[in-house]
Amino acid sequence: MRNLTWLLFLYLSMGILYKDRCNASPLPEDYQEDEDYYDDDDGEQGTSSIGPSVPSSPPYFEQTDILLNAKPGDDVIINCDVRNYQISNAVMWYKNSNIVANGQNALTNRVESMKNNSIKIQSVTLEDADDYYCVVLPQNVRQHTKLQVVGARLSIFCDGRDVTDRSQTFKQGDNHKLECRTNLPNKTDIKWSFNGQRLDISSSEAESGVIVLENIEEDDAGVYQCLGDDGSRDPPHGMVSIEVHYSPNVWTHRHHVNAQAGGNADLHCDYRANPIASSFWLKNDKVLNLSEKYKIISSTHKGHNRTTLIVKDINDNDLGEYRCTVDNVIDSKQARVQLSYNPETPQFEDKKIDGSQVTLHWLVRSQQPLSEAVLDYKLSGSYTWSTVSVIHTQRHNETSGIWKISHQMELTPGNWHARVKTKNTKGWSNFSPSHDFVIQDLDDYNDNSDSDLPPDDLMRAGFGGGGNGASMLRHTIIYLLPGLLTMLLRH
Repeated sequence: MRNLTWLLFLYLSMGILYKDRCNASPLPEDYQEDEDYYDDDDGEQGTSSIGPSVPSSPPYFEQTDILLNAKPGDDVIINCDVRNYQISNAVMWYKNSNIVANGQNALTNRVESMKNNSIKIQSVTLEDADDYYCVVLPQNVRQHTKLQVVGARLSIFCDGRDVTDRSQTFKQGDNHKLECRTNLPNKTDIKWSFNGQRLDISSSEAESGVIVLENIEEDDAGVYQCLGDDGSRDPPHGMVSIEVHYSPNVWTHRHHVNAQAGGNADLHCDYRANPIASSFWLKNDKVLNLSEKYKIISSTHKGHNRTTLIVKDINDNDLGEYRCTVDNVIDSKQARVQLSYNPETPQFEDKKIDGSQVTLHWLVRSQQPLSEAVLDYKLSGSYTWSTVSVIHTQRHNETSGIWKISHQMELTPGNWHARVKTKNTKGWSNFSPSHDFVIQDLDDYNDNSDSDLPPDDLMRAGFGGGGNGASMLRHTIIYLLPGLLTMLLRH
C-alpha cells in the first residue's frame, strides 16, 4: 500500500512539472459542458476544429494529348497521368473506339493492365500503332496518347540485341544466336543466306527465324542476310556482318626441302590470323635473326601472308628441322620444314586415261640427279601394294632441279591408287600422297587407241620394269626438263 502511494505521488509530481514547463493549465472537469471554453481572450466565440467538409477538386489531366514513339519489338508503357484521382473514380482504356482495359482487367492479350492505371504493350508491332486514351469516370475526362511504331520492317537480333546492318566481332569457339524478326501484318517466310548462298536450315529454325552458330571458327566469318518473303515485290531484308577473331592457321606445301651443299634454299610458310599476327623462324629452339647465313622475307601469296626463310651457303650443319612460328593475341601455331639433301616428296601433276590405259605424271625437286624411282599401285580393297622398281641408267647433270616422272600402264577396270618415291645420290624421298583414279569397263572404249608418248624434245632416260597379273607395264620414263623452271611448284 505504501509503495502504491509513492507511485501515485510520483505521477502527480510529474504532471505538475509538465504543466509548469508548458505554462499550461489542466483542463477543467466540466470542459465538455462549458460553452465558453473555446472562446478567445477577447470574449469572441472560436470556431470548432470539426467543421463542414469542403468538396475536393475533380480529376483532371495536365496534358490531354501525348505523342509516343516506339520501335518494333519495344515494350511500351502508356500512362494515364490523372490528377486528383479519388477512390470513387474508375479508369477505362480504349484503342481508337475499342475498349482494351477496364480498371485492372485487360480485355485483350496485347495489353497488360498495371496497378497505377497504366497499360503495357509488349514487343510492339506496326499493328499496335493507334490512338490510345484513358477515360476517368464518372467525370468522363480523357487523355489521348498517339502511339507511333516507326522502324524497319525487318530486324536482325544477336543474343537479343538489334544488330541490323551492323558488324559484330566473335571469338573462335564462341556460341551465338541470330534471330530475324519481321514487323508485318502478314505472315512471312524467313530465308537466311550466307555470303550470297542460301543457308540450309531445319524447318523449326526457318519457322522461328533463328540460326545458332556453335563453336565458331574462321569459316563462319562473312555476311549473313535475312529476307522476309511476304509475297510482295519489295520484301523486307537486312544483313549483319560477322568478323571472327581466331588463332593463326599455319601451313606449308613443302614440308621437305631439297638442298645442295654450297647452295641456297628457300623455306616457305603461309598463314592466316585475325587479329594480325607476327612470325619468326626457329632452329634447335633458337630464334633465327637476319645475318649472313639467314634472310627473312615477308610477303603475300594467293591472298595469304607468307614468310620465307632463305638459308645461304648450305653445309651439313644447316640440315634438319626448321619451325615457322606465328603468334597473335589468341594463340601460337607452328609449321615444320625439313631441310635435307634427299629428294623432295613427289607431287602429282596430271594423268591421261584412254580406255584401260593410264599415263600418270609426277614432279620431283632435287638438285642432285635422280638415280631410282619406285611406283606402288593397288586396286581398292587390296591390302598390299604392287611395286614397279626403276633402276638408274643415265646421269642427268642439268641445273633446273625439276624432274618429271611419267608412268604408263594398262589396268583392269576398277578404282586404283598410285604413289611414287624417288632416290637421288643422297637418299630416298618420302612417298607421295596416294592418287586415286578410275578405269572404266573396257567395253566402253576402243581398244585400238594408243596413249601419247612424251615429246621428242625432252631429254630421256629409259628404265625397265615388270608387272603382275593385274597390270602390264608399258613405259616408265624419267626425264629432266631443262626449261621447266617456269613450271616450279609454287605453293
